[in-house]
Amino acid sequence: MSKKELRLKLVKYIGFYAGLVALSFLRALGTYMFIVPNGFAPGGLSGLASIIYNGVLPFNQGLADTWLNAGVTVFYMNVPLLILAYFKLNKVFVFNTALCVTFYAFFMWILGICGVPVFQAGGMESGFMLVAALVGGVMIGISMGIMLLINMSMGGTDIIGKIVYEKNPVVNVQWIIFMFDIIVVMMSGVLGFIGAQYADADSVFVKVMSPIFYSFISLYVTTKVVDVIGNGIQSSVVFHIITDKHPEIVDIVAKQLKRGATVIHAEGAYTHAARDILICVVRRKQIVNFKRIIKSVDPNAFCYITNTREVNGFGFKSF
Repeated sequence: MSKKELRLKLVKYIGFYAGLVALSFLRALGTYMFIVPNGFAPGGLSGLASIIYNGVLPFNQGLADTWLNAGVTVFYMNVPLLILAYFKLNKVFVFNTALCVTFYAFFMWILGICGVPVFQAGGMESGFMLVAALVGGVMIGISMGIMLLINMSMGGTDIIGKIVYEKNPVVNVQWIIFMFDIIVVMMSGVLGFIGAQYADADSVFVKVMSPIFYSFISLYVTTKVVDVIGNGIQSSVVFHIITDKHPEIVDIVAKQLKRGATVIHAEGAYTHAARDILICVVRRKQIVNFKRIIKSVDPNAFCYITNTREVNGFGFKSF
């Protein structure tokens, strides 16, 4: 290997691990400033750590800020999972995940030691609670989304999912992780009982359900941000058109919308007549113009539209 190749490889590794550190810091910052101070638990081991921290804080602040700090607790809970992953998964993946978990716990701890200000709302009825849930969800979503793009993980339920998938690829791992997140979100309602001193049932109900609702909001925002990063902002739709005038439609679509199409020769199940199905993928913003073209060329065309999560290829994004 030449010096130039060695230098480029070194720069690549430095950039990769610097990125892991930056993403770990971003997630730690979002969790430290917005999630934990407001008692949110948007799923995963981080949500569970937030519940433990906020449950202990009113009774023993010293213990909550040290040994049961949310970042430190996440590290404790990830250790057995990382050990299990070492024997079941790719060693490089386990090493990188362990680094991310360690940096995340370290940043959570150091932010607390340095007394970095947090965005803590005055109460569950405050509008700032919604702001905290949204901003915290976005910051964590950005970190997780980029991690998924480079096939990396912050540990926790991701490790469980990968181990399950390695053993049985048929199992829907995403549903397992989703159900665990829902359980953690529902558990956040326990925090509403701490220090609750209300005479009527309605007030207690609001106190208990508020952290659950805000945690759901934060979890939803995180999921949407991850989806946008993974699949892109510009979503697309697929037109399926059964028409006898597909050449005219294709010609106009190509000229006006700059889109191609595919023609499939089929047979009507009822009439047994030969029919042509035109398939065309367009951006969502082109839907109205595409409908107008179909109506002008063949008002009797049979058409249905489906959403698509990701489109790769000429005219769209590359792999």
